[in-house]
Amino acid sequence: MASIVSTGIGSGLDIAGIVQSLVAAEGQPVESRLGQQEFRAQAKLSAFGSLKSALSDLRDKLEVMQSLDKFLSRKAFSGNEEAFTVSAGTSALPSSYSLDVVQLAQAQKLTSGAFADSDAVVGTGTLTVAVGADTFDLEIDGTNNTLAGIRDSINASTDNPGVSATIVNADSGSYIIMTADDTGVANTITVTQTGGDGGLSALEYDPGNSLFSMTESIAAQDSLIRIDGLDVMSESNTITGAVQGVTISLFGVTTGSESLLVENDQSAATGLINDFVESYNALIQTVDAMTAYNSESEQAAPLVGDSTVRGIRDQIRREMSTAVQDIDADFSMLSDVGIEVQLDGKLELNEEKMSNVLAEDFVKFGQLFSTTDGFATRLYTVTDGFLESDGIIESRTQGLTSTIEGINDDRGALNERLASLETRLLRQFNALDSLLAQLNSTSNFLAQQLNNLPGAGGSEG
Repeated sequence: MASIVSTGIGSGLDIAGIVQSLVAAEGQPVESRLGQQEFRAQAKLSAFGSLKSALSDLRDKLEVMQSLDKFLSRKAFSGNEEAFTVSAGTSALPSSYSLDVVQLAQAQKLTSGAFADSDAVVGTGTLTVAVGADTFDLEIDGTNNTLAGIRDSINASTDNPGVSATIVNADSGSYIIMTADDTGVANTITVTQTGGDGGLSALEYDPGNSLFSMTESIAAQDSLIRIDGLDVMSESNTITGAVQGVTISLFGVTTGSESLLVENDQSAATGLINDFVESYNALIQTVDAMTAYNSESEQAAPLVGDSTVRGIRDQIRREMSTAVQDIDADFSMLSDVGIEVQLDGKLELNEEKMSNVLAEDFVKFGQLFSTTDGFATRLYTVTDGFLESDGIIESRTQGLTSTIEGINDDRGALNERLASLETRLLRQFNALDSLLAQLNSTSNFLAQQLNNLPGAGGSEG
């Protein structure tokens, strides 16, 4: 028979082991209950986190869909992209035009006479440069009276209304060239001078006063296009407003009429709907997963039967099935435009049906979602309400967080109670051990005394 390991002074009992077993037996049922409560609360908290994420994604998609402009995307096509390109905004209307690029806008360029080099002295005085109606004065003195100095002064002036100066060093000499920053007749350059030594007269150009010291190498010119036979002029090679909502960028002159075509961009609208359907179906999948019950394994998802989730799902479905009243169209329900609810609650697109609606009533299709009573507007309000800082999901999340904190408090209280129980049991068992030690000592003493009595050793034979 194996001997018992003795840790008690007088009893030979494993007091520490006994006490630990008693404490564990006392705490195990409560710890198990608290553990199960915490597991359920954590599972619900995680499930509400997944629900919040799915709702946030849907809300983001709906926020975009509230803007009618997001649906009314247009695309434009040029019949000759080497001559011009086109882009269309949401205000453009589908149509086709013939377009001729007659001439491009040009920036005026003036070239001076030849100087020995860029360090050649031109003269002193006040040089007045005008671009259209805007002018600025340059004071030219001994510090900047060279060709290079005048160039640098023009370019560095904070009052410069839009002219750049460069120097070309050719075989025949150095030339200063002044170029308007912007194209068009409105940006014509004039250069005059006053005072000083008169040398700046070599840079004058003012046709109105018959001053031609500089030569016009490129004349200022407006662009000219002809749309369906109607002339349109612009000081720029980018023309907006000639065709409503269309921007025309010019690159070259055409030899005849080219086509300009504006169409509805159905792909933008269908892209918005595809994103919405995908996000909505992800929400339904999330709700189904967190409220499912497996009868075979008898396993329930964290939020099975939860009234909050059921209320969220039902309110969204109610908005989805309510007709839009504030548009004058042949359709008012999602199913009318090809967004159909399946038996599992998810949405599926009937692309052919949607394409036909977009082709027939492109603008009203967008209004079905973006008006004040539209599906996107109503659903955004509902989902945003669920997600507000004082909304139902935040309320449930805070409640579950408080529950978990309460469980941790209960676990702390349990540990304190078990520690107190352990101390009390150790004290009691140690007292018992001390008593047993005394009794053993007394027993041993009495046995010794009895053994010392006469005849205690037995009769002699």
